[in-house]
Amino acid sequence: MNAARPALTLAHPLRAAIIDLDGTLVDTLGDFVAVLQHTLADMGCNPIEIARVDRGFVEMTVGKGTEDLLRRSLAHAWGLPDDAVEAVEAVPEAWRHYEPHYLRLNGQHADVFPGVAEGLAQLTALGLPLACLTNKPTAFAEQLLARKGLRAHFAHVFGGDAFARKKPDPLPLVKTCEALGVSPAQTLMVGDSSNDAQAARAAGCEVLLVRYGYNHGHPIEAVPALAHVDRLDQVDWAGLFRP
Repeated sequence: MNAARPALTLAHPLRAAIIDLDGTLVDTLGDFVAVLQHTLADMGCNPIEIARVDRGFVEMTVGKGTEDLLRRSLAHAWGLPDDAVEAVEAVPEAWRHYEPHYLRLNGQHADVFPGVAEGLAQLTALGLPLACLTNKPTAFAEQLLARKGLRAHFAHVFGGDAFARKKPDPLPLVKTCEALGVSPAQTLMVGDSSNDAQAARAAGCEVLLVRYGYNHGHPIEAVPALAHVDRLDQVDWAGLFRP
């Protein structure tokens, strides 16, 4: 890449990185739409209701865990408020349909973002401990990373079911730092949303955000970060993690 790399100023030396999955490493909106629409069909939704859960809706909704996504998708399909009791009570049944569909379709409608494979290779070449931390279930994350050829870059993969709370709570980042053997102050969180930034700040991590992700439909530049980048292979990783 010949694009200019942003100059980054750090308060602490960095020793490890935690990287988000959906919207940061892989564009998974197509997977979510396909799986959600199959789930809604299984639950007896009509074609008009199913069509409401489209790519635009998922882009605005994804990122806060599977239970949240299912509840809001059901409510949207049925024309109800997000917190409607009917949608909340239907989540367990929806999950029973959603899980097998996701395991079957995982990665089939998803693409690794440009520059991700190269950026991860650069980080791996530096010998840095890396972890993937996502709010999607761990089994889904492991399967997707393996199918896209990215799993070998990560010492650990933690999903939304790995800890007692999910991002934007800082607990998953704190626990992931413990697994990596570094302090939060020595760790960079790489993500695409305010969820990632909020969790990182609360945990005491630096945060770098990509511009191409989802962020619930809001401009990512409005979220404070060490840097906002267009591609992961445009970052001066060697300079950022300089001893």
